[in-house]
Amino acid sequence: MSTTDTPTAIESPGQPGPRLVKLAGLLDEWQADAEAAHQARVNGVPRGPVTGFPHLDADLGGCLHPGINVLHGGPGVGKTAFALQVAASCGCPALFVTCEMGTLELFRRVTARTTETFLGRLKSGELPPARSFELARQAAATAPHLAFLDATQAFASPALLRDAAAVVRGNAPHILLVVDSLHSWAEAGYAEAQEYEALNAAVAGLRALGGELRGPVLAIAERNRASMETGGLHAGAGSRKIEYGGEAVIGLAAPKEDIRPDAAGEVEITVTVHKNRHGATGTKHKLRWHGALQRFREV
Repeated sequence: MSTTDTPTAIESPGQPGPRLVKLAGLLDEWQADAEAAHQARVNGVPRGPVTGFPHLDADLGGCLHPGINVLHGGPGVGKTAFALQVAASCGCPALFVTCEMGTLELFRRVTARTTETFLGRLKSGELPPARSFELARQAAATAPHLAFLDATQAFASPALLRDAAAVVRGNAPHILLVVDSLHSWAEAGYAEAQEYEALNAAVAGLRALGGELRGPVLAIAERNRASMETGGLHAGAGSRKIEYGGEAVIGLAAPKEDIRPDAAGEVEITVTVHKNRHGATGTKHKLRWHGALQRFREV
């Protein structure tokens, strides 16, 4: 190779390698990205999956971006319900990987929110089977592009997630992958490693998967004990890679003094954008959380 030649990539056989490129070599990509951004703005079409909360989406740069996006919060603030609502309302196909909760229970939670039926009633047996089934049918119709991958009994490898996401995505331009939770997925897949190493490997794996899918991975993370109530950028338990590797880090928090529902059955939840590579950092928004209906709404 002469001194004037510039390779566009340095690759190993059978797999892509790091890419070497000069600024001028990025001009075509810049133009394509600028045109796509302009068309999205003119047509009012997001460039990726959205959370469904307009003010939060605006803070995040219009959508969730490719790579790993971290969601954490203390016990009882509705992390799974929040991620499930996002998956069902993101505007594109979504794959919800559950490592903790059964798929039928998740389906009930979607049904509670979309049909405004208290979750307890869907499990108590008080509803006639025909009525219960009709509610489930209605809920399924509201989220035809949402699929569950049950990883409660066996590890769902990155290769399996990639293949399953491809099936769910079909010909759609975008896909959202939700992992509930990062810690449970890491524990199942890297059982022989220490927690720190397992989490590092899990974060790296999901980041790479997001890049391969050209779509966001929304990973629910456990909080460390010191940050259980206060939250913050470094609240993820076990590894600093959780915050350093994230495109965005989002925290959910309830008022410490009183978490009891109000007369409407709702609790005020604050959502904070602790890290954001595509917009403002430190912004806060108020949500109302109805546990019996498994529903968040933006104030």
